[in-house]
Amino acid sequence: MASPWLLEIAKPQARRRLYLFPYLGGNPAAFVGWSAALGPDIALSVVNLPGRGLRLKEPPLTEMRPAAMQIAAAIASDAGAAEFAFFGHSMGAVLAFEVLRICTMMQLRRPGLMVASGCRWPGALDRDDLHLLDDAQFRDRLAGLGGTPPEVLGNAEMMRLLTPMLRADFAMLNGYSYRAMPRLPVPIHAFAAPDDPEVPAETVPRWLEESTEPGAVHWFSGGHFFLHDTAMTVPARLRELWG
Repeated sequence: MASPWLLEIAKPQARRRLYLFPYLGGNPAAFVGWSAALGPDIALSVVNLPGRGLRLKEPPLTEMRPAAMQIAAAIASDAGAAEFAFFGHSMGAVLAFEVLRICTMMQLRRPGLMVASGCRWPGALDRDDLHLLDDAQFRDRLAGLGGTPPEVLGNAEMMRLLTPMLRADFAMLNGYSYRAMPRLPVPIHAFAAPDDPEVPAETVPRWLEESTEPGAVHWFSGGHFFLHDTAMTVPARLRELWG
């Protein structure tokens, strides 16, 4: 039985699987195009949190670690490819990191690679109380981040549906507390953009310190949402890293 925590895009011939952790407020549907870009050998499963997409009617979560436990269990039970990797962007990178820690501590299936994209090292996260802003300030902050289309921000009904989920995601990230733990036996690479106003460049390389294995920082042009480059440069780089 398929897990509600994972949206799988079928690719019967694939021998490997990428588990993709979307950014704050991200809808799994925004990543459907990645399946073709990854090529015939890599299947795609997008993490599907409550409160969005097919789970829109479910109450959204406001705590990171309970969500990570549920996702780790879903991945451990997944009968997909034996070889897999994690990719997380922005809040999704922190969530993927926590899932990786849980998989390691509980001796569950572990990915062969993790990519943290568009995100500060978790020990240097910004602590803004964005989820507590009033509605007008909240919309202005979303507009500044650039991930929400103007037509959505200007649609009162759409914002009524999406705001609880968005506030919950901001609360989840705000409430996250990094804990120093032993380094992980999985290569960690970091994807970032020098023009990303949300991620100071000096915070990115510290991701590599969370692993015992060699990794690297990979720079892309664009702002915070460089992963949606129409040239699909991010999926292409993932294919190169995975070999």
